[in-house]
Amino acid sequence: MESILVNCCLTLNKRKHPLAASLLNWQHCVVSSLITTARRLMTSARHSHRLLCVVAVLIGSLCGCQGRSLKVENPVFAAAPPRRSLVNQNADAEESRLAQQNAPEPDGESNIDLTGFSKLKKEGKLTGNSVVAEINGKPIFVDDVLGGGRQIIESDPRLGEKEQQAVIEMALRKRLPKYIEDELVMQAIEKKIPKDKRETIKDSLEPEFEKFIEQLKKDNKFTSNEEMEQKLAAEGSSIKTLRDNFTRSRMIDGYVFSLCQVPETIDREELLQYYEEHITEYTPEEKVRYAEIVIRFAEHGGEEGAKKAMTNVVNQLLSGKDFGDVAQAMSDVLSAEKRGDKGWIKRGELSDSTLEDTLFDLPAGQMTKVIVRAERFEVYKVIDHRKPDQIPFQTVQKEIEKKLLEERRRGAYDEVRSDFAGNSNVVTIFDNSPAPAAGGGVTPVSGSRPMSTPFQ
Repeated sequence: MESILVNCCLTLNKRKHPLAASLLNWQHCVVSSLITTARRLMTSARHSHRLLCVVAVLIGSLCGCQGRSLKVENPVFAAAPPRRSLVNQNADAEESRLAQQNAPEPDGESNIDLTGFSKLKKEGKLTGNSVVAEINGKPIFVDDVLGGGRQIIESDPRLGEKEQQAVIEMALRKRLPKYIEDELVMQAIEKKIPKDKRETIKDSLEPEFEKFIEQLKKDNKFTSNEEMEQKLAAEGSSIKTLRDNFTRSRMIDGYVFSLCQVPETIDREELLQYYEEHITEYTPEEKVRYAEIVIRFAEHGGEEGAKKAMTNVVNQLLSGKDFGDVAQAMSDVLSAEKRGDKGWIKRGELSDSTLEDTLFDLPAGQMTKVIVRAERFEVYKVIDHRKPDQIPFQTVQKEIEKKLLEERRRGAYDEVRSDFAGNSNVVTIFDNSPAPAAGGGVTPVSGSRPMSTPFQ
């Protein structure tokens, strides 16, 4: 649910675009506390799953849906009804005109070419009412996909027209595929579920939306809906827009979820098989935590001086003095500041394999003999030694089941969504237009500080 500008920034950054550095400066503002609230209220796994279950059950009861079967009379070429654009009145008029062109002829024949769609092309400036796609004959406008994001981009005086168009196009390329998928599901919902039943679903979602709005007001210190409306209006959005997109998102997810066939539990035998096949994940690696004392020849006038210093170290350790105290007082390397502590290591992490083997052969509390190097003496102590200890199956059984069920839900969800694309006709202005090359003559600009809202 990140804003358009964040998605656009990520796209620019991935392509090493000149705009990336400056646009990424927007991210601290774009991913504002509104996004944080949205994630907490709406993308929490437990909360979202519960809400989707409610919507799915309601949808299933209203449309008589069983399993994943979905039968629609002529789902591809049925005339699409005009709808109101959320943010652009010019787009509404243009959509009504195009919808009338695509309406069935009086003799019952459709004027839509069954072998393809009108040839959409990216021509001229992209505006709010530019048609960027046709989905089963239904026109999709720039503002349908970008919401108030276009107005935020165009209102920044530091972006010239060329830069604005580059950002808008990249945002469209990023968001359009997901919008198309969602629109295909919405068209199926509109054909499967009568309008009055859809209104019932919307009403059931209103309490959750009100909680969402109240939390947004609290987090952003808005004292009233009017104050919040003013801030949203400055970015081309509104509470109504948020409500419409909230409802649309939840209805889409709930409908897809209602078509998924995923068991509530998984057989113990299958869980045990997964456990055995991934046993390394449930067997913590052997680890050693160790400390060192190092006496360098150069710090003591040569090898003889260093030998006397190391003899003093050994005598103190044999007398029972704490290894850390001796290391802090006498070691010649930086680890002395941490009482010689070098932290935890796993097998294969030390470049000196002989020393590593020695450390892993020792139990906790034991020290090595003095090791003579070319320019120093060393002695080590094993502070702690954790042996491999396999976690019992019973301990992780529920965790494994939860993981597998989530994977199956996600797989079923993605599969159902992809099924809608199989019986559809979609054309976009980018179908025969490659993405612009990195650079593109766009010059960097300094950051902006817009407020971001979810569901734009």
